Amino acid sequence: MAYWIKITYDRNIYVIDLDRVTAFCYLPNGRISFALIDGNTTIVVNQQNDPSAYQAILDYIEKRTGQSFP
Repeated sequence: MAYWIKITYDRNIYVIDLDRVTAFCYLPNGRISFALIDGNTTIVVNQQNDPSAYQAILDYIEKRTGQSFP
């Protein structure tokens, strides 16, 4: 089952199926980045610019992998 979220990034609105993202990168400063399927667009989300999407991604990662982040 697909897990969709809506993110506003760089003045564009993206609706992303997190099940299709192959890798997430959690950076020490609390940002999460991932590339879209096209490989040309990298999305960077942090708690300040999009708190709901940030938490949804963290919840998704923890649910799928059991890995939690601070």
